[in-house]
Amino acid sequence: PLVSQPRPSDSPSPSASPSASVLSTDTPEGVVRAFFDALARARRTDDPTVLTPFVTSTNSSAYLTATGFLEGQKQVGKASVITTNELRDLRVDAQDGAAIVTFTQHVEGYDIDFDTGEPLESPTALPDVTVRVQVRQVDGRWLVAQFETVP
Repeated sequence: PLVSQPRPSDSPSPSASPSASVLSTDTPEGVVRAFFDALARARRTDDPTVLTPFVTSTNSSAYLTATGFLEGQKQVGKASVITTNELRDLRVDAQDGAAIVTFTQHVEGYDIDFDTGEPLESPTALPDVTVRVQVRQVDGRWLVAQFETVP
């Protein structure tokens, strides 16, 4: 009976958000969504370590690019609160354990003071960008190797 079922957690239901398999390393699309979700969260703390489960290594171009961006924010005393982080029109071109995932990213948010957490600006939408991501299959998991914005 339903009474003996464990109580659901406070996490959104799969119908309200991407399912667990979509935010995973099971597919090229899944790891790209997981990586960019983690990057949005990392922008609040400027701490890149949340990206490590989703990259080929901490020496990868993807990790070093993200770390450089976060360090740059930290050096000028700011972090960011991302309120919207949408990946649209994902296209996956996969072959032989590698894939290129291309998508349009829509980001909204605002910068905060790194030390106090106080907002430095009003919420704003950044211009949409097209992002190309190289992913590789490593030990059965898809991981991000590199990403760049493209014209």
